[in-house]
Amino acid sequence: MESPIPIALLVGRELIITVANDPQLAVWGKGNDVFGLSLARAIPEMEGQPFLAILDEVFATGKTFSTNNTPANMVSNGVTRTVYFDFSFKAIRNRQGAVYGIIATGIEITQQIADRQALLLSEERYRQLSADLDRQIQERTRQLEHSIQDLRRSNENLQQFAFVASHDLQEPLRKVQQFGDLLRSQYSHLLGEGVTYIERMQSAASRMSTLIRDLLSFSRISTQRDTNGDVSLTTIVEAALRSLEVATDETNATIQLSSLPTVEGDHSQLEQLFQNLLSNALKFHKPGVFPHIQIKAGWVAADNLPEDVKPSRYAIAYHRIDIIDNGVGFDEKYLDRIFQVFQRLYGKNDYAGTGIGLAICEKVVANHGGAITASSQPGQGATFSIYLPV
Repeated sequence: MESPIPIALLVGRELIITVANDPQLAVWGKGNDVFGLSLARAIPEMEGQPFLAILDEVFATGKTFSTNNTPANMVSNGVTRTVYFDFSFKAIRNRQGAVYGIIATGIEITQQIADRQALLLSEERYRQLSADLDRQIQERTRQLEHSIQDLRRSNENLQQFAFVASHDLQEPLRKVQQFGDLLRSQYSHLLGEGVTYIERMQSAASRMSTLIRDLLSFSRISTQRDTNGDVSLTTIVEAALRSLEVATDETNATIQLSSLPTVEGDHSQLEQLFQNLLSNALKFHKPGVFPHIQIKAGWVAADNLPEDVKPSRYAIAYHRIDIIDNGVGFDEKYLDRIFQVFQRLYGKNDYAGTGIGLAICEKVVANHGGAITASSQPGQGATFSIYLPV
């Protein structure tokens, strides 16, 4: 009677309910009125279910019957519900060995069955989600392959454009400049003030030629990369300074070069990077002041990078190379603008250029997994800081 498992004693072939503990009465849901009644009468919902026939066979044969995960429809307070049990029906014999009753026990496992079904449903949903994810991955992979093909075609078109820019577009400009030279040298005495227009035409053609060369350089930076070799930045800067010897001499500039690291990168791109930055430092000097340029290097851990520095490739640490000048400087509110193509802070009449040089610098640094930024105040020089992965 104290057992938590439902237990009942059914006596005689009619299966008279003689003993039942509280868990069994709770399963039946009929209260104490069932005692002294046959099982079929006390629990009418047993009709149409296999249990009465099984109990009768156990009474007749004396053989124990047990089953697991068996559903039973029970009516409690007028509500029919399906419960699951692990049943056991065992014959009880008298002293003469004759069967006189049955001990019926059952462990309700309705919640376990529900949990198991929920788990199976969850597993099925997981399989469906996994299959859907596989299909999505395959679809995204196909889309990525198409995008890669489109990118390859775009790069091929860009290379074709670069070829046209370096040959076909330059040829008409060379003729404009040549014929302009002929007009000025042979007919200047007849043209009078017209010589001024020829000079302006020559100047415009020269700027256009420079612009085409810079666009060609920018397109090559975007499509051609070989960043697998070790490159000494000291050697790179020295080569860039040799290319700028004329400008350095004309401006009486002094260059202070510290020891620079070796990085993994593309030699030609890195040389163009430093040549552009040094050329700007020489070009944007203050009138009447000799340019003084310092090139310093150090390193910074990734966790200590400035918030506005976002390298294109993660590394534990980065080389920081600073190019510091004493030139005209700029307002830092234009910092994002100076690294964009065709963006200029000063008029072309004040300082020559096409507005592509710093865009090329930004592209080179990004190609090498780094970042570039600058700090300045108007009239107080500028510092350009390059971060390259260690």
